[in-house]
Amino acid sequence: MRGARAKEPLGVLLMAYGSPSGPEDLKGYLTEVMHGATPDAALVQEYIRRYELIGWSPQNRITASVRKKLELRLQRERPGARVYLATKHWAPNIATVIPEAARDGFRHLVAVPLSPYASIWIMEPYRVGVAEGIRAASTPIEVDVRGGWHLDPNWIGYWVRAIRAELERIADRQRCVLLSAHSLPQRFRDRGDPYPELVRATAGEIARSATLDRWSFTYQSPGNTTEPWLGPLIEEVMTGWKERGARTQLIASVGFAFDHLEVLYDLDVVVREYAESLGIEYRRVPMPNDANEVVDALASTALRQPVP
Repeated sequence: MRGARAKEPLGVLLMAYGSPSGPEDLKGYLTEVMHGATPDAALVQEYIRRYELIGWSPQNRITASVRKKLELRLQRERPGARVYLATKHWAPNIATVIPEAARDGFRHLVAVPLSPYASIWIMEPYRVGVAEGIRAASTPIEVDVRGGWHLDPNWIGYWVRAIRAELERIADRQRCVLLSAHSLPQRFRDRGDPYPELVRATAGEIARSATLDRWSFTYQSPGNTTEPWLGPLIEEVMTGWKERGARTQLIASVGFAFDHLEVLYDLDVVVREYAESLGIEYRRVPMPNDANEVVDALASTALRQPVP
């Protein structure tokens, strides 16, 4: 079967979180994110305010570019390769894209998430969407879900290059580097989700490869709930480094692959305001977005042999 597949055109399902394109999408998008609960008007207006502050999210444009670049990259090794873009929330949805691929004649897809971290929290909703898509297809189709590219040399290499480039622009020798990832409710860790270990391993490898001396791992973007979230949170860590003399602090949001609300608003608006209130000069490393390193990491994941 594996040999037969090697002769077939390669079909890849590139899976992203999803993003509203404008205010007209926001209520429906939040309803999906909230698992069918209707958001109240105040919440919708708050998110409109946030999105307007950042000029709306570039996520859809970036993921479309990644899809196109990945398809061209894969076609160098597998002529005829095709990449479908699908999202966990909003459109084009995973459950509708898989039937489309089946109609196009594909009987097997390799599904790769745009998040490098193969945690239960990240992967399970993708697997649910894939299962729905398989059931909805009019002809049989298999989908091989592959994740876990957080230590891919291309992914690590992007951050090493980008962090070093930013540090060369900082004269302050007391500066520090904060490597951040999205926080989770602590209950996920208590249930055995490997997410904390995955993001910390990535941060450690980046710090080692970039030979960082003054750095910390931190979490960002906790939810507004009463339950405990994973820490240390970025504001706490920034305060600690300020007390140790770091008046310039460089943020690398290594938990994400591209610019979106959690980077452009949570960091560049909220965390920047907090930093400046303490007299800290806030700097941030550019996100990978559709950089060649991301495309190469995704291609390596799509092309690797499955575990027997």
